[in-house]
Amino acid sequence: MFAEWERLYREAFQEPDAEKVPELCARARRAINDRLIELSAQASAFEKEREQLFEALRALVIHETKRHAPN
Repeated sequence: MFAEWERLYREAFQEPDAEKVPELCARARRAINDRLIELSAQASAFEKEREQLFEALRALVIHETKRHAPN
């Protein structure tokens, strides 16, 4: 079962409608940032998930940029 941020992240990448991608990326970013805030107060046991979250944020930026880049 995926965490909420993972579900939103996957939706952003699986959306075929380019018009919907910015909003889906924004929702995923908010969920990722919320989870990062939660984790920042916890022990380093969650370092792996933090790394996944930062990688997900980077990938979302690249994905959104590529989907809306002028041809």
